[in-house]
Amino acid sequence: MQLYIGLDGGGTGCRAQAMLADGRRSEVLIGGSANIHSAPDTATREIAALLERCLAAAQTLAAVYACTPPQVVLGLAGASESGAGARLAAALPYARLAVLGDVDIALSGAFEDQDGIVLAVGTGSVLARQQAGQMMRLGGYGFVLGDEGSGAWIGRQALARTLHAHDGLAPDGALCRAFWDRFGALADVIGFAGVARPADFAALAPLVLEHDRAGCAVAGAILDEACDWLARAITRLQDGAPDMPVAPLGGLGPTLLDRIDRRNPGGVRIVAPRGSALDGALWRARRMHGQAAPNTERTPP
Repeated sequence: MQLYIGLDGGGTGCRAQAMLADGRRSEVLIGGSANIHSAPDTATREIAALLERCLAAAQTLAAVYACTPPQVVLGLAGASESGAGARLAAALPYARLAVLGDVDIALSGAFEDQDGIVLAVGTGSVLARQQAGQMMRLGGYGFVLGDEGSGAWIGRQALARTLHAHDGLAPDGALCRAFWDRFGALADVIGFAGVARPADFAALAPLVLEHDRAGCAVAGAILDEACDWLARAITRLQDGAPDMPVAPLGGLGPTLLDRIDRRNPGGVRIVAPRGSALDGALWRARRMHGQAAPNTERTPP
């Protein structure tokens, strides 16, 4: 029986799942950071180990899980832009393996082959439109040059505004005081920023959301700026099709899209994604093998 493996990976971590041709799935397995652009060796080790675990998990589904090599689809942040996907594929021992961008599997997970827009916001951010089989993407250029509105961007903005308030150049607020309580001193803030990865900055985003709910104007201004950029990107992707549905993905996608809608009611037709990016990787794997996907339970987006 044919085996499919899907993997959704990025700087924070990766998830993978095995699925048989009859629709039975293994549990979702979790792996470490898989940034194939900035840490290719580490990412290759993490991905290889997770795929091996998926093969082992497939044994729980059937004693003999495949009569042909598994069809593997990896959806990885930065794969489309960095050119690292080909190097990764060459380093892995799978004859039938495709390395796609994270936004490719996000679109497939949310809409399969139907038209729509995804707003995927987690540690990073990327938006994309699928229309008549063609894709257009915006953003997703990484923390240094982009990822506006993402968890990493929100965390960095929060620390920057805390320092601006310290210098008397911007309003102070409860969020700023919370960061001083967390870090203790200016040297500690600067030291953190000097070694922090995007995932470390993103870990600060929940504090911003918490203080926004409590009415902190500094936190609210950061989230409003994030939503302004994301809303402009959505408008750009809606060009010529203003009623195209928008599906949120990622840890922050639903929260920020809801905020965009509250600020401009009716400006976006929000729909629930059909499935997660991991579902999209598995859907792509089946399509590559020429088999339609059965009506099976999906993983939570």
